[in-house]
Amino acid sequence: MPLNLAREFLLRPNPTPRGWDAPHAIRVGLAALGIGLLPLGTNLMTPLFPLFQERMMLGNGAITAAFVAYVLPVVFGLTLFGHWSEYMGRRVVLVASLALGIIAVTVLLFASGLPGLLAGRALHGLAVALSFGAGAAALRDLLPGEPALCARIILLASVGGGAAGPLVGGWLSEFGDPVGTPFSVYLLTMVVVVVLLAVVRAYPPPLVPPSGGFLRSLRPPRPSIPRPTFRIFFLTSGVGFLSFAVFGFFLSVAPAFYAPILSGSRIMGGLAGALLLGSSACAQLLPIRGRHKAAVSLGAMVSGLAFIVVAQFQHLTGLLFISAALTGLSQGVAFRTLFAALNSELPSGTAAQTVSLMYVITYLGSAIPVLGLGLAMDFWGATAAVNAFLLGAAGAALIFAALCMFHRPSAPVP
Repeated sequence: MPLNLAREFLLRPNPTPRGWDAPHAIRVGLAALGIGLLPLGTNLMTPLFPLFQERMMLGNGAITAAFVAYVLPVVFGLTLFGHWSEYMGRRVVLVASLALGIIAVTVLLFASGLPGLLAGRALHGLAVALSFGAGAAALRDLLPGEPALCARIILLASVGGGAAGPLVGGWLSEFGDPVGTPFSVYLLTMVVVVVLLAVVRAYPPPLVPPSGGFLRSLRPPRPSIPRPTFRIFFLTSGVGFLSFAVFGFFLSVAPAFYAPILSGSRIMGGLAGALLLGSSACAQLLPIRGRHKAAVSLGAMVSGLAFIVVAQFQHLTGLLFISAALTGLSQGVAFRTLFAALNSELPSGTAAQTVSLMYVITYLGSAIPVLGLGLAMDFWGATAAVNAFLLGAAGAALIFAALCMFHRPSAPVP
């Protein structure tokens, strides 16, 4: 199997593919795991950030920098690697992404200061970049003619994995070493999935590599968006940017900021973020219909963000959790609707590249606003900065709701 993987990675055709001819359902499940495991590992640290902050004596700016350290490599990686699976094949790129994730978590496990923390997070970001385009394109290949189902599985895997991270990290941190136990269990899970992917017989890549050699074939293409999908692409990317800005806040700053009303518990600190992402993941399963469901959902997101501010001022733990769930649920419906519409209009040969470019913009939401928030908290105080951030996000959601209301899709929205 290592020889087969090496041939795929080097863009050399495999005349006699070997391996397990896995059933279709198992292939779909492995592709979904390839997408979901890395976000889970990224957010495994959410309830542990206060612990790292205390052990390493880090300020709010350093913690948000550690969070953003994985986002920027995701952005650059999606630009550089987004098209690789079109020529190499989906399987080998997913294996490479999970293997890189294993290295990243090992670095984090032994990190003793901010440099190690930043290095591990950066490597994990590159692993996420490798997995997203390949995993999404693999599911598209496995589910032809079903763009709505494909979009739901992709979002359920990525957001659901991210939602599980804070809960799994908080729960496992209560057993033994609060850092070593979560990371060790996660590493073991990653190794098992890598082995399963490695033994599955790979399908041939969708595109023939262009002439010019290995390096020229993998050179990042000039960013381009199919003209018919231009409007829906930027509307989806804008809502994705906003969504990940809110996710980033709850996964980096919120555990420490809301600690006074969460009793200082690591499990409770991860629960708000888990509810936000978990509700977004559950939204992929709801049979909601209607022409304006994206606009209505974004309107509900405005209410959720406003209630989070109220919960902080009134010290209402229950309202904080309910508001986080409402925000995640409404965001999930809106983004699912827009992503499914985009997915239904993409040409097959550019699917991985275009989805990767969409995630470049989306992931910038986890970097720019969150990093700015961390700096603002150090300069102007945590309470003022956080509430201004949440109210600004609510205003942006209201603008996107209006844009969705007046947008006319070129194809029926799934």
